[in-house]
Amino acid sequence: MVKLIGIDLKGKTAVVTGASAGLGLEVTRQLLQLNISTVILAVRNVAKGEGVVKQLRGEPRIKSHNPNATIKVMELDVDRYDSVQRFAKRLRDEVPIVDILILNAGIGLFKLERSPSGHDRIIQVNYCSNALLIAELLPYLEACAEKTGSPTLITWVGSRTYEATSLRKTPLQPDERILEHMDSEEFFSPFTRYGDSKLLCLLFMYSLAPRLNPKKVIINMLCPGMVQTNMSSVLPFYLRVVVNTVKAIRARPVEVGGWIILNAALIVGPESHGKFFSDKEITVDNEYISSSAGQETQKKLWEETIAELSQLTTLPPQFK
Repeated sequence: MVKLIGIDLKGKTAVVTGASAGLGLEVTRQLLQLNISTVILAVRNVAKGEGVVKQLRGEPRIKSHNPNATIKVMELDVDRYDSVQRFAKRLRDEVPIVDILILNAGIGLFKLERSPSGHDRIIQVNYCSNALLIAELLPYLEACAEKTGSPTLITWVGSRTYEATSLRKTPLQPDERILEHMDSEEFFSPFTRYGDSKLLCLLFMYSLAPRLNPKKVIINMLCPGMVQTNMSSVLPFYLRVVVNTVKAIRARPVEVGGWIILNAALIVGPESHGKFFSDKEITVDNEYISSSAGQETQKKLWEETIAELSQLTTLPPQFK
């Protein structure tokens, strides 16, 4: 298991999205325990975030070892593009340097819901808004790296559930658009949609990473495995009972999930750029991603995402 021994983050600044509960909260806690100087909690509910700050400051280990850390709450609702843009602007304006960006915010739902953009909410929250956030922050993160002399790290929390994507059974037609496919009620399945969203994240990272200079920005993705969080609360009661029973037997403590995320963010080096980690190990692409259908899906996704984001913001050169 990952051991975060001997790491001192004094002088560093990290941003954690979805930091008010679950893995995001645990990662924030562990960053503070590692003596980080500044951590930004990017959360949808600011009042809840402020409560988390109070909770963290009262924890004995943080209180004794890192009492002077700057812990800041910023609003970020990844269900809305406009909130992503407001957050990105505020971060650029108020925080001189970010060393670590952990993209943790995400949801799982058991029914099709719509975001203000019109996209399926799971796709919007888990994929589209993260793609926009990276685009909005990339020049800033590169500038941070030039100031510090070290690459800025983007660690994105993914999931091995991407392997169960619905696109295996229902592949895209040659003239079919992937985001429209995911938005269609016809192709929505509550059992595969979370995995679908994580597949899009992975394919996007695979397209973006070769366009980045890893001396300035390193991006990687990981699956922390089954972790004891409350994500199953969205399930119907009969499924929640089953899932919670399995989790009670097999799920890792949230502390271990936090370690695995921070392994990707802090322990591994430049060799992690553009890679997907299952636990601590770099994984080989499955047969779908390596197939011609998977490669075509990746190409379509990149083109569609760039087209959509270009309607929202001026994209950096790497997003071409």
